[in-house]
Parts: sequence; C-alpha cells; structure tokens
Amino acid sequence: MDLEVAMIAVGDEKIEAFVAMMDEAGSAHLLSCPGCHSVRVLPGVENPGKVLFLVEWDSAEAHTAARSSDGFAAFIRIASPFFPPEGGGTMEHFRLR
Repeated sequence: MDLEVAMIAVGDEKIEAFVAMMDEAGSAHLLSCPGCHSVRVLPGVENPGKVLFLVEWDSAEAHTAARSSDGFAAFIRIASPFFPPEGGGTMEHFRLR
C-alpha cells in the first residue's frame, strides 16, 4: 500500500470549512474510489491555514487510476474551491511497510 501525503495551503479563513467539508462529504467521495482505504485531514498547529492530507491507496497507480472515477470527480468538484489557484501545496506517495 502507498500513502499519499499532501500539504495544502488552504488559508486561515477557509480551514474550518475545508475540514468540515471533508468530514461531511469529501472523505466519503474519495473512499468510494477503487483502491482508496483511508482519508485523514489534519489542520496545522503552527500554520493553521495548512492541512496535512493523508490518503491510503492500494498503490500510487491506483491513485492515478482513481482520478477518472466518479467519486474522485465529485471530490474535486467540492474541494477545488478551497485549493489556492496558484498551487500552494505538495504531494508525494510513500510506501507503507
């Protein structure tokens, strides 16, 4: 299994709404994607406008394949307004052992 680790600069004014959206619907949409096992969104402490986004996938390839699924499209539709237009994030996969 691979762990997607993303650090996203959502912004102080949007962080509570983003975390609530993930709790209410965003996580469920991702979990409906083939190969997705868990989703965690952790708000920053020192930088409260950032979130740590952890998603467990069968593999990095499963994550890539999931991007064409309905669940992923629904997640992007509701999450994209929270993402900064200029990027503001990083994402990598790590092998779980």
